[in-house]
Amino acid sequence: MEIKAHRGLTGSQLYWVGLGCLGLAVAAFAGSFAMGNSLDPQGAVFVLVVGLIISVIASIVAAVLSIAGLVAFPLLRGRFIILLVLSLVFSPLLWLGLMATVL
Repeated sequence: MEIKAHRGLTGSQLYWVGLGCLGLAVAAFAGSFAMGNSLDPQGAVFVLVVGLIISVIASIVAAVLSIAGLVAFPLLRGRFIILLVLSLVFSPLLWLGLMATVL
C-alpha cells in the first residue's frame, strides 16, 4: 500500500484564491443591491439576502486565507496583510454595522 503526501497550495496560489474570494464578496454585495432594485419587493429582498450571505461567507473566507498566508508564508507577508485589510474593509458585516450605529 502506497501513501502519497498531498502538497498544499503555494503562497502565490493561496493569495490568488483569497483575492478571488474578495472579488466574489464585492461582486455579490454590489450585485445584490443592483439586481434587487429591478425586482418586485419579495424578489428584491430574496436577492438582497442571498447576495449578502454569499458576500459575508466570501469575505470571511478571504480573511481566513489571508491569516493562513501570514502564518504559512512569511516571505509574502505584505501581500497577505493587504488582503486581510481589504477583506475587512469590504466586509458587509462591517458596513451594515456602521450603518446601524450611524442611522
